[in-house]
Amino acid sequence: MLNGKRLALGTAALLIGGGLMASGPAPTALAHSGGPAGSATVADPGGPDGSAEARRPHCPWPYICFAKGGTRLGMYRAMGYKPLTARAKRARTVINARPDDGARVHLVHRGGATDWTCVKPRKTRRIASGWKPYAVDIRNSPNCR
Repeated sequence: MLNGKRLALGTAALLIGGGLMASGPAPTALAHSGGPAGSATVADPGGPDGSAEARRPHCPWPYICFAKGGTRLGMYRAMGYKPLTARAKRARTVINARPDDGARVHLVHRGGATDWTCVKPRKTRRIASGWKPYAVDIRNSPNCR
């Protein structure tokens, strides 16, 4: 029964437009455009009912912001690879306020696996349970190439 629930959750996450949420000690392999196998984020659907969209903190242009529970924990704007501060590493949401540049967010799983995901321009992504961000690479490409 547990495997059936995991499959249903994974399928729902894919239909929403995000990657497959990690639901175990290691990432699951799933290739998708704009990111690596085993994506560790899921799209942030937001909505008018007090969901993530209403709680998302303001992230001004041209920043990539890291947030948790409506509180902004870090802001980055310079192109290239940067390790996150200890505070920003606690983030559960990544907000890309840039109009053209993608943000490759590097993640580590509590089981030791590493991965990255692309947060496309003007998009928000939630970080799946068990994963933590440790660096951001702002790229001159909407697909983080």
